[in-house]
Amino acid sequence: MHISELVGADEWHTVEGRPYVVYKYAATLDGRIAAADGTSQWITSAESRAEVHALRAACQATVVGSGTQQADDPHLAVRSAKDDPNLKVTAPAGRQPWRVVVDTHARTPRSARVLDDAAPTLIAVADGADASHLEGRATVVRLPKAAEGLGITSLLRALHERDVRGVFLEGGPTLAASFVSAGLVDRVIAYIAPALLGRGKSALQGGTIGTIGDTLRCDLIDVARSGPDVRLVARPR
Repeated sequence: MHISELVGADEWHTVEGRPYVVYKYAATLDGRIAAADGTSQWITSAESRAEVHALRAACQATVVGSGTQQADDPHLAVRSAKDDPNLKVTAPAGRQPWRVVVDTHARTPRSARVLDDAAPTLIAVADGADASHLEGRATVVRLPKAAEGLGITSLLRALHERDVRGVFLEGGPTLAASFVSAGLVDRVIAYIAPALLGRGKSALQGGTIGTIGDTLRCDLIDVARSGPDVRLVARPR
């Protein structure tokens, strides 16, 4: 499948009032996205990671939660062949996707890599959170609190108002579970490595699904190899 097909670009227009959401995760065969000590670099192969940069480039915003920011300090900008010849990715000419951190309590430090000038950054914080240290470094958007974290619908509305039509959700597991529980995931892309961990974080943490009868079933769109890994693309029903 072409990159634009993987992110469902031809379906973006079918979603009204919010962006189309593509949830991507990388996991072991037993569904772990990190080891028990929190380490996760790297579960999947260089080939899969290179493809993820192409997927980011095809969307208009990359979204992570504060837990991912604190644990990994990700840069989130699209790197291209100019930065790394192994990537073979063409970065958007003159445009990098928004880097979005969902950070209820404004804990993203001034030293965070997402606050450099490589790409625009939006930090979503709760009403009343002290985000003074982020002013001038990022676009700060204040959102109402939800039962857990921030209101996901409000976040997507804020991105839609900034002409974002395709969101690339990269986790972590708590934020992803909130999107799934709210019915706000339109496509899932899973990279599964031929490895086992036994313990550690799972792809989704929390959420409202508590019994097998409430399982969110998906229709499988594509299965392909990505180096030694397997890439699955699915659409929630």
